[in-house]
Amino acid sequence: MENPVAKVYDADPEREWMRLERSAFHMIEFRVTMHYLRKHLRPGSLVLDAGGGPGRYSLALCRDGHRVALLDLSKGLIDWAVTEFQAEPPEVRQRLVSAEVGDMRDLARFADGHFDATLCLGGPLSHVPDDAGRRKALSELVRVTRPGSIVCISVIGYLAMLRSVLLDFSFELLDPAYVRLRPRGDALMKGNVTHFFRARELEDLCRDAGLLRLDLAGCEGLSSNLEEATNRLAEDPAKWRAWLDLVLETASDPAVADMSEHILYVGRRP
Repeated sequence: MENPVAKVYDADPEREWMRLERSAFHMIEFRVTMHYLRKHLRPGSLVLDAGGGPGRYSLALCRDGHRVALLDLSKGLIDWAVTEFQAEPPEVRQRLVSAEVGDMRDLARFADGHFDATLCLGGPLSHVPDDAGRRKALSELVRVTRPGSIVCISVIGYLAMLRSVLLDFSFELLDPAYVRLRPRGDALMKGNVTHFFRARELEDLCRDAGLLRLDLAGCEGLSSNLEEATNRLAEDPAKWRAWLDLVLETASDPAVADMSEHILYVGRRP
């Protein structure tokens, strides 16, 4: 049976490809995440991009000189990534070592400690609807990571989700389906149950999986839930540069991370 999350992304792979650059606001998530990846990745790493979708991060990392194995539930997104890589110079194309359909809850195709770094970026873990499944996925991500190397995970934030309800989806405050899910940190997105994280919950989950925390940051940071204001400010290049500096300076503040639309955790496997 087709996975319901994969079905959503298969229906419109271009939308996910454009998600991280369709406006100045959406580019912040990518910029902040790449800042932390470049901070922690060793040169020439072999990287697993699990739930990597159409390959935005895979492509950026291959351009940076890393080798990447891309994995995602959606065949449509994997096919899109392969097409994007075909337009790259040979040295970049060759660094994509594989692009496969697969579930991060079962990484049996990879040996223990196979990768120098393992990524799960943009919220794939939030699309695993049950706690046991999320723990299994994280266990697998840690297992395939070489001891002493990093695991990077970003999830969708719970507090930012509530602010989105205030801004655009106030019907959810009274709809029984949403009210019933909310105490567990869950809500419906495109008909599927999605889990939204508090920063402490993400830290605890990663600690239980055996990781040692290196960084915790808010990807959208101070711009979270402020898309219109962010895009207006980006029309002035000088103000935009100053704002991006502020976003990066404050991204690791605990309050900022917890309020962000995407929360990024960077940990090391002992």
